[in-house]
Amino acid sequence: MSAGGRLRALLAGFIAGIAGGLFGVGGGIILIPLLTGWFRTSQHEAHGTSLAAIGATALASIVVYGAHSHVAWGTALVVGIASAFSARLGARAAARTSARGLTTAFAILLVLVALRLLWKPAVPATPAVHALPWEIGLDLLVGLAVGLLAGFMGVGGGLLAVPAFTLLMGMPQQMAQGTSLAVILVTAPAGAIEHARHGNLVWRLVPALAVGASLGAVASSSWVQGLPHALLSRAFAVFLLANAVLTGLRARRAAATRPQPTR
Repeated sequence: MSAGGRLRALLAGFIAGIAGGLFGVGGGIILIPLLTGWFRTSQHEAHGTSLAAIGATALASIVVYGAHSHVAWGTALVVGIASAFSARLGARAAARTSARGLTTAFAILLVLVALRLLWKPAVPATPAVHALPWEIGLDLLVGLAVGLLAGFMGVGGGLLAVPAFTLLMGMPQQMAQGTSLAVILVTAPAGAIEHARHGNLVWRLVPALAVGASLGAVASSSWVQGLPHALLSRAFAVFLLANAVLTGLRARRAAATRPQPTR
């Protein structure tokens, strides 16, 4: 890869790392449009390459969140184990989905996440108390859902994990984000391995993306400990909506330019 290509990969990783550290989502939701736009990867390759790179975001961010005691390690362990299993299933499903279908599904995901961030329910003041079997069962269900989302969409799964931790388990926002990043540290590599088996991973981009993601994640994870999260969430939602529109337009253009089969 050329020096210019490495620089762009560093920048793409840095941008994704900033978003990942701020919102506890790994950064794949930012990185995938950059991979398809800047590096002209296919949608399938973007998903696999994203998963390989965002593990670095999670690793760098979790150091900061952990230092502030904002990681529920027990929950992260159970959810992470379950998500590692289902992430492979999600990646297999993605490999069998058409590029247009995958792009459209990703655009819909962006819209749903943006709406969730624009209309954000209040976080419970204190964690909910449940019996141990209920807690473990809930952790397993959340982990399976997070893994399927991560493997299929090429994102870390924090888009689902963070609201699940806040709304279902009563975690404060920062604790939910830190725990989400701990889960991503397990989920992302599991999904990336399965994508690699199907040839949907551009290895040459991963080192520079990972370095950039680590730098961005450390910076943003430090900032978020003291910044108002509501304002950041709504600004991010606007950005997601813009990316959803662009992703949908790319899917339509790709479909319009595809050669039609002869009769």
